[in-house]
Amino acid sequence: MKPEVKQLLEEAWAMRREARYDRAGILVEKALRLCDEEDYNSLGRIYHIYMQFESDHGNPEKALELCQMSLAYYKKAGNLNRNAHSTRHIANLEYHLGKEGDAEQHYRNAIAMYRENPNTFLGDLANALRGFGILLEKRGKIEEAIETWEETKKLYQACRLQEGVDEADQRLNSLQ
Repeated sequence: MKPEVKQLLEEAWAMRREARYDRAGILVEKALRLCDEEDYNSLGRIYHIYMQFESDHGNPEKALELCQMSLAYYKKAGNLNRNAHSTRHIANLEYHLGKEGDAEQHYRNAIAMYRENPNTFLGDLANALRGFGILLEKRGKIEEAIETWEETKKLYQACRLQEGVDEADQRLNSLQ
């Protein structure tokens, strides 16, 4: 990733967090113009940011399409962490769209990718398991949901993310 592209995308993400979407969009467009067509990691990030814009604005169908594009670029780059991350986002969007079977498969794939990668940040795995746990509850797979929430809680504890620990406790209490 070219340093100027990286900087533009970091600034765009910061603008998105401040809900300054017009400015963020300009920065992403500029990054896209500077990006080489074989810079798959940059292209994956660009389409991830576009996906997040659409998701933030309540357009899950368009967000899903953009997330699939992001994943395709990350696969070309061989970026294991971003493959897992994009796959998790696809699962989240599919769940939101009521595509529970597809979402379950994508959660399982993302979780497997995170587990296979020795460099996975535990918070990323915990976030994937969180979404998976919610899905399992909805699908009535209570035993597996309990196991998933127990692991989620341990991972959030390891990351010192108390909000995640509290949610896992709440979910476990409601399931048992």
